[in-house]
Amino acid sequence: MDKAQRARDFLEAARAGDIATVRAMVTATARHHNMYFAAEMTVLIDAIAAASVQFPSSTFTPKRIITDGDMVVIHSHVTHQPGDAGMAVFHMLRFDGDLIAELWDVGQAINADSPNQAGMF
Repeated sequence: MDKAQRARDFLEAARAGDIATVRAMVTATARHHNMYFAAEMTVLIDAIAAASVQFPSSTFTPKRIITDGDMVVIHSHVTHQPGDAGMAVFHMLRFDGDLIAELWDVGQAINADSPNQAGMF
């Protein structure tokens, strides 16, 4: 399976709270760069599990996927609840072989009153 599909599968498993799959897709020394959590992937995985319980109806809709060597960037629309405008999110994943070794993410809330007619996507 190509890295783009593996990255997409990882993020979908995270959204669904499929912790066993998430753990199986990262290296033993994987780390992330989310400023709200300690860098250990286990801390982020615990947050993923909690979010899947808090937001069981969340959605993850990839809009663009870019692959360059061992890096994959996914631009997606994420919502937490039905009717929620959601966020535009960029996830950047670095692979070591078939496993994810690093993860960066940044998101921006979608504002219904934005003057930009082109939208977030």
